[in-house]
Amino acid sequence: MPDIAVEVRSLSTWRFDIGAKKSGYEREGLRELWLVDTAADEVLVFRRSARNAARYDVSLQLGGDHTLSSPQLPGFALDLSELFCQ
Repeated sequence: MPDIAVEVRSLSTWRFDIGAKKSGYEREGLRELWLVDTAADEVLVFRRSARNAARYDVSLQLGGDHTLSSPQLPGFALDLSELFCQ
């Protein structure tokens, strides 16, 4: 299992990605999940606040005026206005 996974919205799979797939990742121990919603120009972030957290206990909804970063990727920062061309 990787430490982080990124899913980009697809018309045919979005409901699965945000439902069953997210639950599966959480159950299997994925530490952080990003769901990139290109229709809403936002990234939904689900993460565990500690390595031993049983579930995603941090959730963020980041739009184009935010910077995306992660404890899993030290030094990484993405200005979401660049991602969503705002």
